[in-house]
Amino acid sequence: MTTAPEKNSRVHDLLAAVLGGMAALLLATSPWNVDTEGPDPFYKGPLIFPLIVLSMMTLAAIPAWVRLLRPPQDSTWHLDGRGLPVKTAVVLGLLIAALMGLVVIGLEASCAGFLVVALYYLGRRGWVQLVVMPVVVTLLIVVVFKYLLGIFFPTPLIMDWMGG
Repeated sequence: MTTAPEKNSRVHDLLAAVLGGMAALLLATSPWNVDTEGPDPFYKGPLIFPLIVLSMMTLAAIPAWVRLLRPPQDSTWHLDGRGLPVKTAVVLGLLIAALMGLVVIGLEASCAGFLVVALYYLGRRGWVQLVVMPVVVTLLIVVVFKYLLGIFFPTPLIMDWMGG
């Protein structure tokens, strides 16, 4: 029988703070890490996606930094469960597969497939969570990245294989 997650584990905060710190460091050095030469405007250039993702990671780590500096009364350094973040590792594997799927099956199918499989694996069984949420999130991602930002995505390999 598995135990309930430790609500005030400082281990989670430490990991989040470390990841957020690394994201902040990469965010600060990203203009030197990404080649920005080219005719595209800033919002279509290769630096925009790292800036968005690293900013979100840094902002998401702020609560962990605050909790590390001012820990709650009942906080411990205990890791929940058996100490193995199995669900997190599986979702990370699904995300890596989805990134590879971008090349093979395209943005829309990869994004929707990742969301459906990950939500199902995490125990979300309602039709709203397994149908509506993936469709809405996929549409938002396509509209923002393809049409608003004009970011180029290559033709999926499956289209080449099928002769299209």
